[in-house]
Amino acid sequence: MLKLHVWGPVFGVPSIDAECIAAITYLHNAVSDGVQFCIVPSNDASVSPSNLLPALNHDGVWTSGYRAIVRYLVSNSLAADRDAELTAVQRADVAAFSAYLGVHASALLDLSLYVSAANWSATTRPAYSSLLSFPLTWTVPPLIRAEAIQRVEHLGLAELDTDFDPHGGLHLTAGRDALPETFRKHLPGTSKHKNTVKEEMTPEQAVAIRLFSLTEDCLGTLETLLSKEQKRPRFFPGQYLTSLDCLAFGYLALMLKAPVPRAFLRDWMTEHAPHITGFVDDILANHSPSAGRLPWVASPQRGYLSATGRVLDSIIRHTPVLGGHYASEVRRRCEEKTVGVDQRAASLLAGLLFTGATFGYLAYWYRNLAAFGARSQSWRSHRPGSSRLSQFGELGSMLDSVLGPVQPAASPMAAGAGTGGRIVDIDSEID
Repeated sequence: MLKLHVWGPVFGVPSIDAECIAAITYLHNAVSDGVQFCIVPSNDASVSPSNLLPALNHDGVWTSGYRAIVRYLVSNSLAADRDAELTAVQRADVAAFSAYLGVHASALLDLSLYVSAANWSATTRPAYSSLLSFPLTWTVPPLIRAEAIQRVEHLGLAELDTDFDPHGGLHLTAGRDALPETFRKHLPGTSKHKNTVKEEMTPEQAVAIRLFSLTEDCLGTLETLLSKEQKRPRFFPGQYLTSLDCLAFGYLALMLKAPVPRAFLRDWMTEHAPHITGFVDDILANHSPSAGRLPWVASPQRGYLSATGRVLDSIIRHTPVLGGHYASEVRRRCEEKTVGVDQRAASLLAGLLFTGATFGYLAYWYRNLAAFGARSQSWRSHRPGSSRLSQFGELGSMLDSVLGPVQPAASPMAAGAGTGGRIVDIDSEID
């Protein structure tokens, strides 16, 4: 039994991840006769030793990533080689175009689903909330978005996220401008402020030229590569799907079918790329069964300890400095296939414990310090019945002695009678 662990279905496509869609499509169309497989919407990358989805589990052997899964299936005769009829030059093109999709198409998908604040809040974040259970809905999606923003940071399109950036402008209206424009229109006082042309633009409109250039470069190239000599567009002549077709379908299906409010990718494909839209629609209709017809298997229920560990993993990855070192260490252990606690992990754990103990002691010591500017601080509780004037420092104490106590002073005989009181003489002088 082949178990393919993926992110769950959304938007009418088999998954929210492009490579998961590609792996599902390839397995559905190429699995060998007699080989049983199931698809597990685990929505948990930690089930794989490499912390990556899609992940294939075959008799305890884990394989992660679309290309690695295809190679494993073909080399073990578990699925047909969909590229067997291609020439050597075409096989080289498959490798080159796959790398091209992994760089350029994935960047466009990150910009549309994750970096754009409007699309993230309206579509992508609710989709992850429907796939994950509480409290992972509060920790995992922001981490996924942060990783996507980091991947496309080099493109210089951070303006797409200005809707939720409170530090986007150093002016008095920064707090108001940090809200989405749908909220800003209903705030009081906004009618008195006349927005400039740039302020009236959405983030996508402000960077429209660069977005259009990136979209045209990537999708225009794919539109040109699709064969136009047949009814069904393919990257290579023929009616059967290749591994490149499956991978391209994963990216293009999400671009075309995601119901985002600012669909600059879908608008461009609808207007300029008829072969791409025909390619996606054909595979959806003929080579990709609906989500309800796939051999889904419910992911096993994980215990509270496992869920707590996953939450802690997400929290540590969110930590500004520690998160990067933690992710690097996890990646190193996966690449080297390290199991258990080695010397490096023990040293890092000891250092972490020592650092935590040091900060804890410093925090305790700081809380017990006297207030800055005073050599010593005396704290006296207020006794019932005493005058409240004594609470106002030395001047209050002098006025209290002049006006006299609220209650009559105890007599010496009363003091000797064991009442516990005592007479206090206070001499006050006012210069």
